Amino acid sequence: MRAIAPDIRREIEVGGLVAFAHLLSHFYMLVLPPLFPVFRRELGVGYIELGLAVTAFSVTTGALQTPMGFLVNKIGGRKVLIGGLFLNAGAIALAGFVTAYWQLIALMLLAGVGSSVFHPADYSILNARVNVQRLGRALSFHTLGGNLGFVLAPPTMLALTSLFDWRIALFAVGGVGVALAFVMLVLSGVIGEGGMGARRASDSWRKLATSPTIMLLFAFYALSSVANCGVVYFSVVAFKDIYGLTAATASAALTAYQVMSMIAVLPGGWLADKVEDHEMFLAASFLCSGAVLVFAGLGYVPFWAAVVCVGLSGGLRGIVNASRDVSVRHAAKDVSVGTLFAFVTTGFAGGQIVGPTLYGWLLDAGHPRFVLFASAAFSTLAIATMMTGRFRRRSAALAPGQ
Repeated sequence: MRAIAPDIRREIEVGGLVAFAHLLSHFYMLVLPPLFPVFRRELGVGYIELGLAVTAFSVTTGALQTPMGFLVNKIGGRKVLIGGLFLNAGAIALAGFVTAYWQLIALMLLAGVGSSVFHPADYSILNARVNVQRLGRALSFHTLGGNLGFVLAPPTMLALTSLFDWRIALFAVGGVGVALAFVMLVLSGVIGEGGMGARRASDSWRKLATSPTIMLLFAFYALSSVANCGVVYFSVVAFKDIYGLTAATASAALTAYQVMSMIAVLPGGWLADKVEDHEMFLAASFLCSGAVLVFAGLGYVPFWAAVVCVGLSGGLRGIVNASRDVSVRHAAKDVSVGTLFAFVTTGFAGGQIVGPTLYGWLLDAGHPRFVLFASAAFSTLAIATMMTGRFRRRSAALAPGQ
């Protein structure tokens, strides 16, 4: 059997550790919802209060990502990643001790602080430790880890709670993250630093906010997030109304979207390492994804055909994740990679804030088809921002020779 080259073995080790940490970060985002009925009974609070606990986690995660990018650029990704993982996992484990609502809120705020490190630290480490010819595959494996975290969290928490109790469930899943943080500390030499370099003093809010290229990337992430949340949060209700189905049957379209999106992630990483023009590949995929969504939303085909269309849309979204991330890396000129990824991915949070209200209004107004149409429209707007950035860069490159 052919031996694995030392540099590739190192990349596999680094990629595996970082992807596992990313899996846990997404897992921890969804540990509370399956336990809502238990917390409601134990703490004597309502679902509004429990929703605020999740919001507290999300607010600190989103607000601190870019400052964590600055920190990564100053002291290195390894220290920030290990510290953040320990803080995130430790807060989840300590939630097993809560006896009052304020304690839960405090721990969720703390967990959010820990969760804010993953994008800047992970991308910085991978960029520094993985050969550029294999970076797309490493980034796709990282993305797949996060997706698996979302998928595994609800059934795992429900299973552990039924076998033991909710406190032990939180101790157990939090303990896994604490253990991984210690493992990563022991393997510090494998992970390396990442993030530290000659440009580390140049990162600033001003450079981020005044760069047209960076702000267009931020807009791309925000718009693509709005497009995605239309399918993820509202497609079940939309297809239920369009086709006159039960919610259980209509959910088949969402399942197809999510499954195909996840399946396409790894092949997309391989393609990202082979494709030369990532932006055109992304634009073509997004256009096709939006087109099949519109076709499914028209309601002129049998529902099984709509499920196929939505699944294809999800696959087209998933297959370009790595190409999207490689495009961001190429844009990191005046700021570090970790800081740039942290800033632009904050656009996801902005999209999640704006999108649900818009789609909810469309449904309340009696336009379920428009949920799919609007999702496709936001995908098209996202492409426009990406292409505008591409045009600006190419014009600037040609200008000196004119």
